[in-house]
Amino acid sequence: MECELIGSERHLAMNLIYGVLRQRHALESLLQSLCRQPLSRIKPFVRQALLIGLYQIFFLDRIPESAAVNESVKALQTAHLPKNLQGFVNGVLRESLRQKQTLTTQSRKDSTGAPFLNHPDWLIRRWQERYGQDEMQRICASNNQQSPLILLVNTCAISRVQLMADIEQEGIAVQPGTYSQDTLILPDFHGAVSRLPGFSQGHFQVQDEGAGLLTLLLTPIVKNGHYLDACAGLGGKTGNLVQLCADSNATIAAVEPEAQRQQKFRENMQRLHQGAPVTLYSMDLLHFSQDCDLRFDGILVDAPCSGTGVTGRHPDIRWNRQEGDLVRYQQNQLVLLEQAAEILAPKGILVYATCSLEPEENEEVITLFLDRNPDFMMEDCTPFLPQAARHLVRDGFFAPLPGPAIDGFFGARLVKKHRPV
Repeated sequence: MECELIGSERHLAMNLIYGVLRQRHALESLLQSLCRQPLSRIKPFVRQALLIGLYQIFFLDRIPESAAVNESVKALQTAHLPKNLQGFVNGVLRESLRQKQTLTTQSRKDSTGAPFLNHPDWLIRRWQERYGQDEMQRICASNNQQSPLILLVNTCAISRVQLMADIEQEGIAVQPGTYSQDTLILPDFHGAVSRLPGFSQGHFQVQDEGAGLLTLLLTPIVKNGHYLDACAGLGGKTGNLVQLCADSNATIAAVEPEAQRQQKFRENMQRLHQGAPVTLYSMDLLHFSQDCDLRFDGILVDAPCSGTGVTGRHPDIRWNRQEGDLVRYQQNQLVLLEQAAEILAPKGILVYATCSLEPEENEEVITLFLDRNPDFMMEDCTPFLPQAARHLVRDGFFAPLPGPAIDGFFGARLVKKHRPV
């Protein structure tokens, strides 16, 4: 019972934090209408307590209004803030209840009558210029909804049909993935993933469909080949590679320099693919490429990026990035791509991937790389994707935009030309 309580409390806390981040502009508009002073003059802790209280009152149905007010005041008491600030929070939230009928409309639309976009101005401007007003609004609206849980089935251990049956047996709603034959969608599940059937047996990992599709750009897998996950992180896409290489006798290397990620990588491989031919190298790609004599048949560079394609699943990203960051990311991405190119075999496949929507990190990186590396050519991604996902290709790139069934990603397939001896 204690574990269940802790789990439910954690879920509520995450719901509140992510909800405030997803509805930031709407909540700030509400708060400003209830306060005489500018929001910048309200102490940060007090402001956040008010925003969380307003989120519960205007966007959550299952929390009693009195509890939303009392818990917000209690947060200030716990933080030992003065009684006058506690009274201020209590007064503002109770006034919001008195005006709730009027303010509910204001919580959905701005002063012009347009829906709140709840994204920074620089992102809104960029997406409007690139995709048009309607598509920009659709992306923002999609990002402001809670994303469903998506599982990648470990087909080395279980079939999708069997895992789906196991989950349904627990009374959990589940449906097949939209684009991939190896994914499942749990539209209403919000509990601990570790309590889903099959977790401890390694029957699945949590992964968006777009992330799973990116590794398909390395296919067809060469029998007895050598493959590299050049930016392995926690090992999600390394796991994808293990599944792709299951019948090919291929070996897989993974590079990850950060100690905590290395530990999570090992834990994930232990749970999902114990005994798989995977070697983790605890170093960065530069040092690995300098010391590596092997030439790989396929390399995945899932480059660190701004993450603007996954701001629905990670709403803090939209508020923690600046437009000026994109050039810095691009410089690092080019370096990684060129380091990987040095250890790719002739006719090898180099896949470049991000979870960004920004051209500086995507198309421009590929253009710059090809200009500097004439022994590479780009191939259209379309033939390497499932039929259901082929419409997500634009100009030869795998480039889905955020939506209810997929996050925003970018993938390019580069081939190293064979040099005659």
